[in-house]
Amino acid sequence: LFFELFVSIAEEFDFEIPTAQAQPIPVVIKTYYDDVSNFQFENSDNSISFDMPFNWDPDYVSQVQVVHEEVKVPKSFSPYKAGSTFNGFVDGIQVDSLVVDPYSDENNNIIHFMVSQKDLKQINKVLGQSHYEKSTILFKLVPQGEIQKNSIDINFDSGAVVQVAWDSSMGAGDEIPFEFTFFDENGNILKNILYGYSIIDENDNELITNVGNDPNNPGIMAMEGINTQKIIVPSQNLFGIKVLILGQGINNDPTYVGIAKGILELGPGGITPTKQVPMLETSVPSWIKTTTGFWVGDLTSDNEFVQAIEFLINNDIIIIPPTSGGSGGSTEIPSWIKTTAGFWVDGFSTDKEFVAAIQFLIKEGIMKID
Repeated sequence: LFFELFVSIAEEFDFEIPTAQAQPIPVVIKTYYDDVSNFQFENSDNSISFDMPFNWDPDYVSQVQVVHEEVKVPKSFSPYKAGSTFNGFVDGIQVDSLVVDPYSDENNNIIHFMVSQKDLKQINKVLGQSHYEKSTILFKLVPQGEIQKNSIDINFDSGAVVQVAWDSSMGAGDEIPFEFTFFDENGNILKNILYGYSIIDENDNELITNVGNDPNNPGIMAMEGINTQKIIVPSQNLFGIKVLILGQGINNDPTYVGIAKGILELGPGGITPTKQVPMLETSVPSWIKTTTGFWVGDLTSDNEFVQAIEFLINNDIIIIPPTSGGSGGSTEIPSWIKTTAGFWVDGFSTDKEFVAAIQFLIKEGIMKID
């Protein structure tokens, strides 16, 4: 057998943010890829930017699993204090690959860029072939202030605790970024956790389940002990959430393995998330609901359901962006979409909530729309 192995060795670089006071603000950037340079701080938006060498050729990008950069800023610096939220940009394209860790260091807020191969390919796709010749990668971190969050703590028999937190202004039908943070029995963050989750109704039926994309090696990796998953909960209600810890580290250490359950209480939606696709305030034709009802009851095929969705798109009832992942997706539709559609057919969710679920399916490339 022949294996290719990439070894990532971290190195720290020290920078400073000048201030009117005598002492500048120290910033440490830990890179797991290559030397960083050209550190900049912009007073207008309190943003930090830096770059490093990088080969954007698609053949090379296809070999890169993740580009990991870590920005450490004192919590005493107000824009970067604990509880702050951030937007991250790579070569000017916003990415959803930030992990914000206010727990591991008492004095510093640590913000991780975890730019996956999928992110890198998408950036190349958006910026076009001329971008392939670029020899550097530019990171930019922009503070967004604080948001009010709801959170629950789920306790495992092993002593582990997972905190599930989400923006309190978001609710049913919204694409909610749920943040999962794992702690040991002493309150220390647990890194390199493999986990899964399910959203369940009052009858313990699973509405949404996610244990990663590899059936042979199940689990979502929370490399820094923190991971965010975007979930559309179909209706305003009390829901259960089950979290499964599958192991820790490269050897799947079973110390914290287990299943635990908590309760999510969601109010109505109404906030349009930054990345959510715009919707028209248009009701869905009644024949679409009939077709969907037949599909939910297994009386029609996935393909017939997809054709109904194509009608909604062609008539601007569902709007998808030009960069949608739909062209690379599949007509094999996850079971949770059928559950969500069933809620809509039975009158338990609105046209808006149904359209939001379908938009998510298309945007994530799960459903192929020609």
